[in-house]
Amino acid sequence: MLIQERLTYLLRQALNHSATDAELQELSDLVRDDLTGDITQQLEMLLQNDLPAASYDAAYWDTIASKILAADQLTTPTPVIALPARRPLRWIPAAAAVLLLLSAGWYAWQHKSPQAPAVATTTSAIKSDIAPGGNKAMLTLADGTQVPLDSTDGEPLAQQGNTRISRPSGGQLMYTSVAGNSNTAGAFSYNTLSTPRGGQFQVTLPDGTKVWLNAASSLRYPVAFSGQSRQVELTGEAYFDVAPNAAMPFRVTTRTGGDSLEVTVLGTQFNIMAYEDEGLIKTTLLEGAVKVSNHRSSQQLAPGQGAQLDKQNHQLAIVPHVNTEEAIAWKNGFIQLEGNDIASAMRLIARWYNMEVVYKAPVTAHFRGIIPRNVPVSQVLKMMEMTGEVHFEIRGRQIIVSP
Repeated sequence: MLIQERLTYLLRQALNHSATDAELQELSDLVRDDLTGDITQQLEMLLQNDLPAASYDAAYWDTIASKILAADQLTTPTPVIALPARRPLRWIPAAAAVLLLLSAGWYAWQHKSPQAPAVATTTSAIKSDIAPGGNKAMLTLADGTQVPLDSTDGEPLAQQGNTRISRPSGGQLMYTSVAGNSNTAGAFSYNTLSTPRGGQFQVTLPDGTKVWLNAASSLRYPVAFSGQSRQVELTGEAYFDVAPNAAMPFRVTTRTGGDSLEVTVLGTQFNIMAYEDEGLIKTTLLEGAVKVSNHRSSQQLAPGQGAQLDKQNHQLAIVPHVNTEEAIAWKNGFIQLEGNDIASAMRLIARWYNMEVVYKAPVTAHFRGIIPRNVPVSQVLKMMEMTGEVHFEIRGRQIIVSP
């Protein structure tokens, strides 16, 4: 009971912005030395049930998270705390989320021996570093003109027909119709917004729909919508917040791996992941309703459900309960791993940091956890190395992986 009371006090001090460095270190030590998982479970209960969401102050926790992630300056290893699967993370502060990083060490503790340590330490060989991705994209206009979108320029970029294209702030692109004019011709003029590996961007389409584009992705869309539907084409990954229009359904088509998937909505929020190097095309619905179709079948999704199209056997399956936080973690500025094997985790990291992954030997580790993705790649890799089951070396823009 005394430990629980002390843990409650320390966490409340942190949430109330009153924790000293010594108290933060004490909290870290309690977690690091937790061999049975009891402290982990108590902390999870406090985070999930007892502490109000109103205590969240993003700026404060970002500062604390930065301290935790400054691994080169730490005198003690960053703790790893067991996180129950499928637990919502929407309100958890960034620093707490960093503390919740799980990895194969936790996986082993859950599935092998209750006496396994909650964290393993390693002497990292990572010496080089690569900065995280940022707001970078290329806009290809209907006439083939390419416009780099790497700077924060608020001036109008172009006008196509009666549609004005502007960049209101860094990382955003906006299409607006000139007041009092119609633009049916614009429906036959298409633009393409493309992000490189290590890039992301946001666009507001002519109908008011907002789209967040993840790294190594592209979106093709008309300069103006007209007719009976609003049709766009996606490769890679994007989050959509669709402007409602019952008379004109919004349709997203993906084509990858020799298969295609179409998502039809009226007004809703959903995520689509359709990378060429992934075996599945995934759709995750957060709000509203969507119909997901391929040439073989059609399925209706409710909020909290997902659909997966297996590109090998062309089978479309419904996932009744999905972790929506994991699906949109990238949009919210996080790398979130939910039991990912080394291959899927490294594909995600490689796209965001624009790196190539080379395996010296097979690695069987699995990873689970969340970390801000605005940190250098070395910080992410060092946390993964804490499992003791994988090691990394950075050579230029290559990540060398070994057991």
